[in-house]
Amino acid sequence: MLPGLQLQPMVHVADMPAAVGFYEKLGGELIHGERGGDWVLMQVGTAQVGLVTRPPDPAQGESTVELNFSATMPLERLEKQLRDRGVTIVRLATDRDLGTRLHVETPDGMPVKIHQVEPDLMI
Repeated sequence: MLPGLQLQPMVHVADMPAAVGFYEKLGGELIHGERGGDWVLMQVGTAQVGLVTRPPDPAQGESTVELNFSATMPLERLEKQLRDRGVTIVRLATDRDLGTRLHVETPDGMPVKIHQVEPDLMI
């Protein structure tokens, strides 16, 4: 059985305070990080949206909006299960903002990142 994955889009922004203010106007709440920091996590309704101020790195398959998932299963075990199911695994890599991530690809070649979190951090 695969772990329950939670979608958590990551948005690259130029102005963190302005971006946080925008999501607050949508009813969002800052739940991790600081308004003037380099990375925050916003709760908007039932969704979480990560905001990061560094520019996207196209060499890492990043664009202004990325699809990220949170998983409670150890990534090495998840990687094996996904390989067994025929998912294209790009790499297991360390991201300077969020730690170790599993990079996979959709059938269309779109990058998707999965990072491990503690179960009590999942909503």
